[in-house]
Amino acid sequence: MTGKTTYTVQIDDHEIDIHIDSNQEISVQGNPVSSIDWVEIDPNRFSLILNGKSYVITLERSGNSSIVANINGKEYHCKVEDERARRLREFISEATGSDGPVEIKAPMPGLVIDIAIREGDQVTQNQPILVLEAMKMENEIRSVANGQISKIYVQPGQAVDKGELLVRINI
Repeated sequence: MTGKTTYTVQIDDHEIDIHIDSNQEISVQGNPVSSIDWVEIDPNRFSLILNGKSYVITLERSGNSSIVANINGKEYHCKVEDERARRLREFISEATGSDGPVEIKAPMPGLVIDIAIREGDQVTQNQPILVLEAMKMENEIRSVANGQISKIYVQPGQAVDKGELLVRINI
């Protein structure tokens, strides 16, 4: 079985692509990492030896995909996304770009599990609005804009196709 997992790590304005293949070989920005040793010291603390240099890393979750990494005493605020989360974010963000109503469409086929809003509700950008289950994983769909829910096109238990209209928001 060959496969590659891709992670995008954002630190401030810098994005770093990390690829891990099925043989656990790692590349950063397309460059293979030749020597790596990673050991868990405590649940959130690790020892890393990378290309002969030693690092002590403490990781703390500070949100859904945000992490505060303390590396040898220096703190970094990071956002980490795997390929699936990145595609989901990009698909949803396509809806923002007009001054009129924003339509949120299903980024993948799935089953509507829960709806957290009602027609007429005011929502803020990034507020959870519904949960879509796809491939046995629950995906939280969030509002892409501030506004008022004008129409909900789905209901819990409903199967939807990729691109199917879920919610309309008046901004």
